[in-house]
Amino acid sequence: MGKAGKRGIGSLLRGDSHATFLSTADGNSITYGEAEDRIDRLAGWLIANGTNPGDRVVVHTSNRPEIAIAIFAVARIGAIFVVLNEQLRPHGLSKILDQAEPKVYIGDDATITSDLEIDVLVTCGSQARPGWTAFADTIDHPLLATVPDFAIDDPACLVFTSGSTGSPRGVTLSHENITFVVDAIQRRLDYRSDDVVGGLLPLSFDYGLYQIFLAAISGANLFVGDPGMVGPRLPKVLAAAQVTVLPGVPTVYAALIALNARRPVELPLLRSITNTGQRLPRAHIDQLCDMFPGLSVYVMYGLTECKRVSILLPEEFGAHRESIGRPLDGTEVFAVDDAGSRLSSGEPGELVVMGPHVAYHGYWRAPEETAKRYRPGPNGSRESIRLFTGDMGYVDDDGYLHFAARADDLFKHRGHRISPIEIEDEATHVDGIVDACVVIDDSVDVLHLFACRSAESLTSESVLSTLASKLEPAKVPDKVHFIDVMPRSMNGKTDRAALAAMLEAGDG
Repeated sequence: MGKAGKRGIGSLLRGDSHATFLSTADGNSITYGEAEDRIDRLAGWLIANGTNPGDRVVVHTSNRPEIAIAIFAVARIGAIFVVLNEQLRPHGLSKILDQAEPKVYIGDDATITSDLEIDVLVTCGSQARPGWTAFADTIDHPLLATVPDFAIDDPACLVFTSGSTGSPRGVTLSHENITFVVDAIQRRLDYRSDDVVGGLLPLSFDYGLYQIFLAAISGANLFVGDPGMVGPRLPKVLAAAQVTVLPGVPTVYAALIALNARRPVELPLLRSITNTGQRLPRAHIDQLCDMFPGLSVYVMYGLTECKRVSILLPEEFGAHRESIGRPLDGTEVFAVDDAGSRLSSGEPGELVVMGPHVAYHGYWRAPEETAKRYRPGPNGSRESIRLFTGDMGYVDDDGYLHFAARADDLFKHRGHRISPIEIEDEATHVDGIVDACVVIDDSVDVLHLFACRSAESLTSESVLSTLASKLEPAKVPDKVHFIDVMPRSMNGKTDRAALAAMLEAGDG
């Protein structure tokens, strides 16, 4: 690399210069040494084109290796990167751009629009565009000579998530937040330099984004795939790329299980999988371990406002099947009551997180929302800031976390306050069900179960009968709807709102 050295997020790039860092399905690859060179050249180009520390650089493309190059280059000069999902609609994109006010926009053929009022425009696409600079030209710039001055606690990244007001809000992560949590996660997951990490999640999703950092810190190869690969061709894609570590959400694993249940396929040689975003049903963990002998399954819990909260190691699963793991090293988690008072172990309440991974800068230019979620600790220090997650759960006597539900997901049915997780978990234990989601129709107090099945002989009556033998009466669904594919959000999670819309439209 050039004379710039590595600071902040740049310190996470630790792979051997000759080892592969990024690879794609078409056989292209980039080594760590090549990546370092491109990062320094892009960083130099950004500075030459007026990008300063604190400026925002939006990366709005489909999954592609240029995302990794761009975010390290932006971080290297103390600017702030913002990675956006290619599926963003113009209205949602406009809201985010209005907030972020980017100096630079990097797009591709799938995302570029003609009405962007941004100073510097870069295209990763194949089409030349008037007024746009080709990404290939930016990495042909002279190497970065010196690094602009920035501090480890300066903002490095904005991750936009849905706000309580319905508008997107940007979680502001510092270099310190990211480097601390990546190191803490790696100590649990133990990615290896000979691993190929399956990057099939959108890299705009923080779970997908952090696979770049986890691959970098371990010297692994990140296979940059397309989220559209999660489907019938998934096993072949994983096998061809020789993926050994697969980060996913429950819909990814449900797809694998369903494929194998309908017609056994040649499976890739996975050594470990990780899950977050939504709870991975216990039945899925058992089925995956049967499908992949020797597989290590890591159950994780986190939220954008601090990235990762807890990880359950594979060897802990047998004795703690209902848990979402222990808090990361150097962090603390506890439950509080409605008044914000700390509860004893075993008492359920709202989960609160403390540690260097808590995004102490809060939400980008949203002080009121920041004050609701990020509250000062007793001594007023940054290290004691408490993140009120809005998630319900408790910590047991052994220090393991137990998750009940996102506060927004809880609902009342027949006078009882219910979490959908327990119902969905039991549904996936029903032989023949590979995925399940519960939706309540509040207007008539009817509980609907949507399910994907591997056996056409499975009936609604048999499902309800089985659930009635396992669940309390108020938790037994009133109706079952079999669907071929569970709808997914842009980040690959089950889209509960889409199912509710199906009911409203009479399609359920």
